[in-house]
Amino acid sequence: MSLRRRAFLWVAALMTLVGLATAAIGYFLVSKEASEFLDDQIRQIAFYVGDTPAVAAFATAPSNDPEDDLLVQVWDEAGHPLRLSAVGTGVERQLQTGFADVETPDGGWRVYSLVTPDRTVQVSQRLRVREEIAAGSAWRAALPVVALIPMAWLMLTFVVTRMMRRLNVTAGAVGARAADDVDPIPTDHVPAEVLPFVHAINRLLSRLAGVLERQRRFVSDAAHELRTPLAALRIQIDNLQNANRSPELTGLLADMDGGIRRSSNLVSQLLKLARYDETPEPDRAVRVDLVAVTLSILAEFAPLAERKSIDLGVVRQDEAFCVGLADDFAVIIGNFVDNAIRYTSAQGAIDVAIRRDGAGIVVEVIDTGPGIAPEDLPRVFERFFRSADPSGEGSGLGLAIAKAAAERNGAVLHIANRTDRGGLVCALSVPAA
Repeated sequence: MSLRRRAFLWVAALMTLVGLATAAIGYFLVSKEASEFLDDQIRQIAFYVGDTPAVAAFATAPSNDPEDDLLVQVWDEAGHPLRLSAVGTGVERQLQTGFADVETPDGGWRVYSLVTPDRTVQVSQRLRVREEIAAGSAWRAALPVVALIPMAWLMLTFVVTRMMRRLNVTAGAVGARAADDVDPIPTDHVPAEVLPFVHAINRLLSRLAGVLERQRRFVSDAAHELRTPLAALRIQIDNLQNANRSPELTGLLADMDGGIRRSSNLVSQLLKLARYDETPEPDRAVRVDLVAVTLSILAEFAPLAERKSIDLGVVRQDEAFCVGLADDFAVIIGNFVDNAIRYTSAQGAIDVAIRRDGAGIVVEVIDTGPGIAPEDLPRVFERFFRSADPSGEGSGLGLAIAKAAAERNGAVLHIANRTDRGGLVCALSVPAA
């Protein structure tokens, strides 16, 4: 259960308990005050009647309504009734001044008797009526408190949500970061209770930034250090090949030259990847014509495709402008085409499509090669990953470089096997300009 929900439930339960207790206490107190008020009312009526000079003069005809809530009875000193506001109620004359609860066959009564030397005045009220009046008053006092409980829940939800909003904003900002963004998390709007946790994360990010920087520097320095000796080796092998007259040594020198070329290519790719890692965002983005970039790449790779008798061509060419770095898009598309030529057998075909897709642009390179094993597809963008049974040679860095270049330009890469036949579909998606 989340901290937010746990805090809400605890506070809501406490507020509900306090609200119900307040309502119950209010109900009891108001009910008691209502009973005291009704007692005071019948006592005042008794004193008023007792102070009247001629009781017989205002004696009225008996009322036969059994639902009358008040019963006024007056007797003289001999006990003869002088006034009865109702008959047949069964409320007997009380001999002492004060309150009493009397049970009769007609129900319970609350009685106040005023005994004087010349008369007895007795005012009675039905207990049922008193209870209804007291309960009504008590409920009118308690119900607003009970009704405020759901409103308090809503207010609590609003307050908790508002308090957590700053954390949600911070979490959203961290979640939207790039994978290699190790800048400290801003603490301007972080609650004090969470500040130690954020400071600990920032210290961890600082250490991680140092590790990544040392790793990048090592790769870059190592690649730079390797370029010079590899270039020297290639020159020496070229000299040996030119001076060599032995058929046995010719094949060996050719193999050595191929290995050194692959090593040089790996070093160049490492340097390129290190450069992308150091500058994760393009700083010179311009309007790029993807059609022109793609056609330039195809012209560059056309001789290689011709040597393998591969049909390399454009099957669709929509107007396609985007914002980014043209060199980066050339790296991506060039990598797609290079891999397609490398893994497509002779007499194969490579189709390139440049099309609009809603608000975006898609560049697809579709080949007739062997494709990629389904279990290997999720890992094709990992550095130094190569399929278990490759059909060609490579360092395993090409797609990693393409992915880094795509991320710098807000583009997305997607690779999947063809569904109509053997082959691979490599797609570059980027927002249109």
